Amino acid sequence: MTIASGKQKSAQYTASMAQAPIPQEQRSGLSRQLVTSELLDTATALFAKKGYESTTLLDIAKALGISRPGLYNYVSSKEELLIMLVEQVSQGLAEVLEQLTARADLSPTQKLRDVVALLVRQRTQHPDQFRILDRSETVLPEPVGSEHREAKRKILREVMAVIETGIERGEFRPVDARTAALSLLGMCNWVAWWFSRGSDVEETVATVTDLAQNMLVRPGAPGPEAETTRTVEEIRTLLDRLAPRR
Repeated sequence: MTIASGKQKSAQYTASMAQAPIPQEQRSGLSRQLVTSELLDTATALFAKKGYESTTLLDIAKALGISRPGLYNYVSSKEELLIMLVEQVSQGLAEVLEQLTARADLSPTQKLRDVVALLVRQRTQHPDQFRILDRSETVLPEPVGSEHREAKRKILREVMAVIETGIERGEFRPVDARTAALSLLGMCNWVAWWFSRGSDVEETVATVTDLAQNMLVRPGAPGPEAETTRTVEEIRTLLDRLAPRR
């Protein structure tokens, strides 16, 4: 998809949405999704501040400005919040990465840049979600604990596949794919721990993406500028797919 065609489709879609009324059921679904997203961000911020065990559902309800019975419309326990985090942070990300790495129209170098940009952007926009889930891995209830671990393994496999293909095609230096993939994921995940709110997200994304490319791409290999450029809006569209599924 070219930038021009993407913008044209976006404009056409926006115009059609402006003309056509949104069904009540769809409005309700969008509203619930927005509230659930805010709920996760609020809850994880409290978990980070007070600790998971010390935070109550009443604390979360007060922070959201709703009653505790109102909160039960979205979640019934703190464990359910952890389940929602797994669905969004690990399972959702694994599914999006699988779709991205399967694209035949992108070279390994561009896939590498897109994967890193997606990971870093998610970590900068929702750092508390990643940090709390990372800290809570050992207390996740089953079967969600096993699902989370499998999603992490899937993410590793997808990144390894990109690196292995890049090596086979001569774009990447011959390195151990698993070690390189773990190093890339560690670099991206660590952003959630040091990124400061209010800092420039785009600058951070660009810097880490360039570092990842420089780490793997063989000198003299074609750069992403020789390919169809993907826009920031496309990356954000991928992130939108990680919305909570409640």
